[in-house]
Amino acid sequence: MVMHHNILELVRANVGTQIRLTVNQAKSSLSSNLSVEFLRGKLYATRTDQSILIEGHLESAIFIECVRCLDKFELPLQIRLEELYALSPSSGTAEPMQVVAPDGVIDLTLPLREQILLTQPINPVCRTDCSGLCGKCGENLNEGTCDCNDESIDPRMESLKSLL
Repeated sequence: MVMHHNILELVRANVGTQIRLTVNQAKSSLSSNLSVEFLRGKLYATRTDQSILIEGHLESAIFIECVRCLDKFELPLQIRLEELYALSPSSGTAEPMQVVAPDGVIDLTLPLREQILLTQPINPVCRTDCSGLCGKCGENLNEGTCDCNDESIDPRMESLKSLL
């Protein structure tokens, strides 16, 4: 997915001028290992002294693997984006930032990718009561029980079995 927006009018505007950018993307790829099902929301671009401030909220969803049962599921995401774009490569700011292209186009792909990766949970679970997989046979316990024998005895306690 290419998230390019032309903000040339804002580059030439006075400090404090703001425009609204509407985002409504279908299923797209942000990189070789990250795809979103959709991307919707509103962003606001504000002209500052030496940069353009992009901020707003977006909704999205990704397909991700459950850490318990390994099934893929759709995970809804709420993304908060706040990014500065320098008007020229040498704007004199201490921290590195994206740069507005000479034709007034900004690319939001990298900042969106970063925010989506940060928004994802560390251990995504398809549902709170996910039973996961059987530790012996690998059967998905959400789909039913397995036929494994749960009567394993600790080898240290094996001699006590003869007392029964």
